[in-house]
Amino acid sequence: MRKLIPILLLPVLIALVGAAVAPKLASEERLRAEAAVLLRQASGLDVEIDGAARFSVLPWPAIELDGATIGKDDVRLAVPRVRIVLDLLPLLTGQARAGRLDLDRPELTLASRQLDDDPLGAMLLRLASGTFAADIRVVDGRLFIARDDVREMVLPDADLRIVVRGGSEASIHGEVTWRSEPLALDISATGLGALPTGGAGRVRLGVSGPPGEFSFDGAAKLAGGAVAVGTLSVSSRRLRDTLAWLDLDAPTEQGFGPFALRAQAVMSGQGASLTDAQLELDGNVSEGGFNLRFDGARPVLQGSLASDHLDLSPYGELSVSEPDSDSWNHEAINLRRLASLDVDLRLSAAEVRAGGARLENVAASSVLKSGKLMFAVGEAEAWGGIFRAAVHVSPASASQAEIRVELGAENVQLGPALGDLFRTQRLEGTGSFRLAAGGTGASIAAIVSRLNGTFTLDGKNGALVGIDAGRVLARLEQRPLSGANDMHGGRTAFDRILIEAAIRDGIAQLGKLDVTSTRLRIALSGQSAIADRELDFTGLAQLMASAKTGTDPVATFELPFLVRGNWDQPLLLPDPQALIRRSGAARPLFPQPAALGVSNQAP
Repeated sequence: MRKLIPILLLPVLIALVGAAVAPKLASEERLRAEAAVLLRQASGLDVEIDGAARFSVLPWPAIELDGATIGKDDVRLAVPRVRIVLDLLPLLTGQARAGRLDLDRPELTLASRQLDDDPLGAMLLRLASGTFAADIRVVDGRLFIARDDVREMVLPDADLRIVVRGGSEASIHGEVTWRSEPLALDISATGLGALPTGGAGRVRLGVSGPPGEFSFDGAAKLAGGAVAVGTLSVSSRRLRDTLAWLDLDAPTEQGFGPFALRAQAVMSGQGASLTDAQLELDGNVSEGGFNLRFDGARPVLQGSLASDHLDLSPYGELSVSEPDSDSWNHEAINLRRLASLDVDLRLSAAEVRAGGARLENVAASSVLKSGKLMFAVGEAEAWGGIFRAAVHVSPASASQAEIRVELGAENVQLGPALGDLFRTQRLEGTGSFRLAAGGTGASIAAIVSRLNGTFTLDGKNGALVGIDAGRVLARLEQRPLSGANDMHGGRTAFDRILIEAAIRDGIAQLGKLDVTSTRLRIALSGQSAIADRELDFTGLAQLMASAKTGTDPVATFELPFLVRGNWDQPLLLPDPQALIRRSGAARPLFPQPAALGVSNQAP
C-alpha cells in the first residue's frame, strides 16, 4: 500500500502545481505569447497563433491552442489543434517549458523548390545547427507539395512520434499512408553536430509495408552535397506489384515475383552506386554491382551480374503466335517500357535455362538507350556446340516497331537446337546455321509480312524426320502407281544437307536445299509465304548406286515431286507424269500426260 501512495498523490500534486501556476498564465494573451515562444523553440521557425488559447491542468498541465501556423513560404505547418504538454518541475518556479507537443490533424506544405535543391541535406543541416528540442506526437497528419499555386497531397495520413534534439539526434517512428498503402517508419540520425564541419553522422532508415521492405544503416555527410554510405537492403514478396505501386512497368509480362537485394551503397541526390550486391529474383541468385544516375534526361542504370544458375522460365516465352491458333500474333507491340530509362547491363552465368534450352558459360549484354534495345548473347555453349544471338528492337514510328534478329550456331545438335529455337523437330544431325532477319510493323504479324533476311544451314550425318525417302523411292521404282500410298513416317538419313534461303518482303525464296548420301540425293527449290505459313516447293529425288568401285554414284531412279500445304502439315506429291512414264501398264491409257497439267520438265 505504501508503494501506491506516491502514485495516488501524483494527480493531487499536479492539481496543486496547476493551481499555483494558473494565475500567472491566466490571461489568454499571456498563454498565446508563451505558446508562441515554446513552438518557436521546438521548431526553429516563425510561429503565428491563429485561434483561442487556454490552460488545462489534468491529466497533465498543458496549453491548448485552437490553431497555429509554424513557418511560411517554403515550409509551412498548419495545425488546427495544438496541445503543448508542460514539464512539471519548471512550473514550480513559474517557468513554462514544453515536454511534448501533440499535433492533431496537422498539414505540412513543402514548396517543390525545396525538393529540387537538396531536401535531405537542408533538413539535416537545420537539425545539426539548431539548439531546439522537441518531442512531437502527430495524429492524422498530412503532407503536401506545392507547385506554383497547386498543392498535391503526398501523404494523406500520418501517425508519428518525432523526437528532435538539435545538434545531437533526431528520430521518427510511426506509420504513414502513401499511394494507398500503410508504411511503418523507423528513422533515426545521431552525431548531427559533426555535419556542419564536414564530419559524418549516423543514419538508420527502415520502411516496411505490403509493397516491400527497405532499410539503410550507415553514415551521412553534407560536405559537397548530401551523401549516405552504408548497407542497403530491399525486399518484396512480389516485385511486379511493387513496381506497379511505384507507377513503373515490369520489363516482361510474367515473372518478377519474390525479390531481395542487399548491397553496400553510396547514395546521393544524383544517384546510387551498389557494390558487393547480392540479388535474388524469382529464385535466381546473382552477385555484382550497379550504378544508377539521375543527372541526364533519363535515369541511367549500369551494372554487371554473375550467376551460377539462371532460370528464365518464370518470364515466359516470346509469343510470336496467337494463343489459340497457328497464325502470327496480331497484338500491337508496346515499346513504352523502353522509354523510361537507359540501361547497360552485363551478365555472365555458368548455366542458363530458357524454355527447354540449356546454355552454359553464357556471356550476355543488354543495352537500352534512347528507347532502342539491343540484347546479345556474345557466346554460349549449347546443344553440344557454340551459340550466339543478338536482338535489336527500336521504335520505327509512333505505332510501329523495328525488330532485327541474328542467330548463329556452330557444330550443334540440329534436332534440339532447331526444336528449342524454331519449334521444329524435322531435322537431325550435327551442323551450323545462321539466321539474320528483320522487319517493321505494328505487330509480329505485320513484321513477318515484310520480313527481309537470309538463312543458311550446313549439316552432316543426320536425318530428315517424317519420311523415309529411300524406302518410298525403292517402292515407287517397283510399283510406280501403287507405291505412292502411305508416304509418311520414318527417317531419311543423309551424309550432308545444305540450305540457303533469301527472305524478301515476307517470302522465303529457297535457293538451295540439297540432301546427299550414298543411297540418295534430294534437291529442292521454290518459295514459302511466311505470313501464311504456306509451302510451294518442287524437288527431285534420286536413288543412287555405285557403278564401279572408286567411281561416283549414278542415279538408278529419279522422281520429281511437289511440296504443298502448310508448315505443320506439309503435303508431299510425287509428279504423276513421272509415275505414269514409269508404269508400262498405264502408259497406253494416258497417251498425253501433259494434259494432266503437270510439266514434262523435271527440276
